[in-house]
Parts: sequence; C-alpha cells; structure tokens
Amino acid sequence: MTSHSPPVPGKAAVAVEPAWLRYGSAIGLPVVGGALGWLLALAADWIAGLPWAPFQGVFELVSSLPQPHGTLGVAGLGVLAGLGFLSLMIGDRLRVSVSAEQIELRRGLRDVSTVPGSRVSAALLDHGALVLLDAAGDEPARARTDITAGALRTAFRAHGYRWLDADPHAGEFELWVPDTPEVGPRADALLRARAHARKKGHHAETDKLRDALVRAGYLVRDEKKQQYWRKRPQRDED
Repeated sequence: MTSHSPPVPGKAAVAVEPAWLRYGSAIGLPVVGGALGWLLALAADWIAGLPWAPFQGVFELVSSLPQPHGTLGVAGLGVLAGLGFLSLMIGDRLRVSVSAEQIELRRGLRDVSTVPGSRVSAALLDHGALVLLDAAGDEPARARTDITAGALRTAFRAHGYRWLDADPHAGEFELWVPDTPEVGPRADALLRARAHARKKGHHAETDKLRDALVRAGYLVRDEKKQQYWRKRPQRDED
C-alpha cells in the first residue's frame, strides 16, 4: 500500500453520529420508557389475573397502587429507565476528530485514543467499524461506530487522507472457529472470550479483548455474528 499524500494543515474536522440519531434517541428513549410504564400500569390488573403470567407479585403490587398516582409513578419510572438507556448510549458514542497531526477517537467522555497522522495511510468504514490503515497494512485503530461513511469520508479527505470504499486486506482475513490451530491457544482463548462478550452485548469488554489480540499479534474483523482474523504485519518498532 502506498502512503497517502501529506496531510493538509488546518482546523480539525469532526465527525459524529447523524443528528436524527442523537436527537431522536434523546427524545425517543424517555418517551418510549414512559409510554411502556403507563401501559404496564394500565394492564397490571389484567395481567395479575392470568395464572400463567410471570412476575405475578410485581403486577399485583402495581395494580394495588392508588390511582391516578400509581399510573403516573410507574410511567415516571419508565421515563427514568429511558434516561438510563440514553446515558449508556451517550457513553458509547464515538466522536472522531481528524487533523494533519493526529486522529482522535473519543468514546463517551473519558475514553480517548489518538493515532499520529503520519502513521495513517488510509481510512475506511468496514461493517460498522472505522478502520485506520498504515502503509504496512497494520490497523492503528478499528472502532465500531454509527457515524455515516459520508461524514467520515468528508472529515478525512479534508486533511488529505485517503478514503477507501473497501478494505484492501479483506481477503486476508480467515473465519475463526474454536480451536483454530493457526492462531495458537492464547489467541484462541481471547477470541472465545470476545465471542462471548459480543453475544452478551458487552461492548467495552469486546473492545478490550480486541486490543489484547492486537498485542498478541492478530487483527480482528467482525461480520454479523462471526469473527475473522489475520496476523498483524511486522513493523520496525514491533
């Protein structure tokens, strides 16, 4: 892979999730939570009378609350639950700042990583993940995101970085299955743990296990429920 043209100096270009997703979730999650709480309170008496329904004690408690305060209270709890989900979404959102000097990946308020601009040869979006590639084919960063390809492409091109429509190394990845002999027992154990974390939706743990695999010498690509791997290219400082 040839190196990119020299990065263009100037103010950092920032790419974030679409406005409809940011504002829609901020309004929609509390509203949906409140509506579900309200419906739960209205249906509690009926559900409590069904002998096969689970959580009978909960529905009996809700149906025994004085009205209309009981319904309003349960709806309020639904709003709080929606706000809780919203805070989790905000903490997991990726913000990408691109400048000639560096690319900054900020997830939530505290999780920040930077990649020197001199190391980035190209960038692309691969199955919902922003991928930075260096000239040797290594990946200085791979981060899941809901930022659109158009927003990312604009930010990177604004500073002279190449934007690719597909991963030139996609054909080098191999499907991982348990006990794959080529990766060895350590990487296989990490891939097992990562598959479990992905299944449970534990995104932070999934990212940490990817970093551990990178340190072990392997790159990981996710496609639907499957994990694909390839060996990291050796670099002079490795």
